[in-house]
Amino acid sequence: MKKLLVLSAFALLLAAPTAFAGNSAGCGLGHLLWTGQSGMVANVLGATTNGTFGSQTFGITTGTSGCNANDTVYNQTQQEQFVSANMDKLSTEMAQGNGEYVSALAELMGCNAAAQPEFAHMSQSKYESLFASDADAQAWLGTLKAEMSKDAVLSHSCSRIS
Repeated sequence: MKKLLVLSAFALLLAAPTAFAGNSAGCGLGHLLWTGQSGMVANVLGATTNGTFGSQTFGITTGTSGCNANDTVYNQTQQEQFVSANMDKLSTEMAQGNGEYVSALAELMGCNAAAQPEFAHMSQSKYESLFASDADAQAWLGTLKAEMSKDAVLSHSCSRIS
C-alpha cells in the first residue's frame, strides 16, 4: 500500500507542470483519449498517457494525434529536436556557409527558397556569436532567431522566427 502511495505521488509530481498549468495534455494519445474532459485528473491522465507511450513525440514529429504543424509549440519543438540532434553538423556547415543541414534548418525556420542563401550567409557571418558558448538547443535557437530578426531579408522571408 505504501509503494502504491509513493508511486501515485511520484506520477503526480511528474505530471504536475501539465496538470496545474490549466491546459490540456497537449497532443498525442493522451489528448485524444481525454478530449472534452477538464480538470486536474484528466490532465494528469492525459500527460501520463503521453509520457507512457511516447505518443506526443510521435504526434509532433508526424503531425498526427492532434498535433498541428502550424502550431508555434510544434514548430519550436521540431526546431529544438533538429538542432539538438545535429549541432555538430550545423556547426561545421555554418562555418562553411552552406550545406544540407543548414538548408534543412532554414526550412524549419520557415525561410522561403529565395531566402535560404541569405540564411546560410548570415549563419556564417554570425558564426562566432552563434557558437560562443555551449548553449542548449533552446538557448541556441534564441540566439539564432535574434540574429535572423536583425537581418532585413530573413526577418521578412522566414515565418517561424518569433
